[in-house]
Amino acid sequence: MPLNVFSRMRRPRATRITSDALAVTKVTLNAIQASTDAFPPLKSAVSIVIVVLDLSEKPKSNKKGCKHIAERSAQLVQDIWRQTKDFGVTLPTEVEKSVEEIEKLFQEITLFFKELIEENFWQRFALQDRHKSRIEEYGRLLDGAMLHFNMNLELSIHRSQVEFAEADRKRHTAVLAVSRKRHAAVLATSRMSESERLLLTQIRRDIHDLGDIHTGKHAAVLTAGVIFFFRTPSKHAFSTCGSII
Repeated sequence: MPLNVFSRMRRPRATRITSDALAVTKVTLNAIQASTDAFPPLKSAVSIVIVVLDLSEKPKSNKKGCKHIAERSAQLVQDIWRQTKDFGVTLPTEVEKSVEEIEKLFQEITLFFKELIEENFWQRFALQDRHKSRIEEYGRLLDGAMLHFNMNLELSIHRSQVEFAEADRKRHTAVLAVSRKRHAAVLATSRMSESERLLLTQIRRDIHDLGDIHTGKHAAVLTAGVIFFFRTPSKHAFSTCGSII
């Protein structure tokens, strides 16, 4: 049997595998589009990528390059989805703008594919090298757009962490301020001597230097014990100590 017959026999299977992979990709993209967790710019970008995938099958020249660009576009929006679906809060403006820029790039690719589809034989022959260069350029633009998105996302995450740490520090400062006021009120109303006041203040200062909230809770218990001891008449306190000994 001639070799070209075997070639013709293999093509339907290869085509079927490609079609199946394309179908799976479209199912994934449709799921992203329908998800309530996907933000609007991403949904718009996914809609355009679905069109790009359909158009990539139709050009009569540079077919391999067109399919590569379409697959890269589909992979890009899926990567964005994976990185943002569990973000937990509203995405920062700069992150959404990055996706909007990617969406514009998808629109350009859509127009380019439509131009390829409408070309006649002579146009395809004359512009083949030019179209190949444009396809390569779109590949670089997609890589650059994804890099820009990742940078904005990483910066946003870092900024959120810094803001959270600052808010936590302010809460801790507020707790310490309330604790100091209560401590001052206790000193003002107690019958402790000046030396006893200084001792209690030093205990509170030592606890504060540790910078531990849990230790601070133990300090409150310790302070209460010290206050009780100082407020207890001396004879009763020493008699209690003597009985313990």
